[in-house]
Amino acid sequence: MTIKPHYAFDCIRADEVAECWEGVPKDLYTKIWSKIVPHQRPFPNIEHSGPHDHIGHENLASYWDFFTPSEQELLNNLARKNV
Repeated sequence: MTIKPHYAFDCIRADEVAECWEGVPKDLYTKIWSKIVPHQRPFPNIEHSGPHDHIGHENLASYWDFFTPSEQELLNNLARKNV
C-alpha cells in the first residue's frame, strides 16, 4: 500500500516540520536532521525574487521515500494536527 504525503508537504520543508510543528517525536526529529536536511539544497539567492517564488523548494514530499510507512503515517497525522 502506498501512502501519499499530505498536501502540506508539497510546500513545507522537512526542517520546518522538525522545528516548528508540535508533537514531532524525538526519533523522527533526529531522522529529519540526520538523513534529510543534509540532502536539501539551500534556498537560491532571493535578492531578485520574492518569498513566494520559493514555495515548495526542497519540500518534504520530495523526500517522502526516505521515510518508512509508519513514519509516513505519523507525518500525515502530524500534518492534520498542525496545518
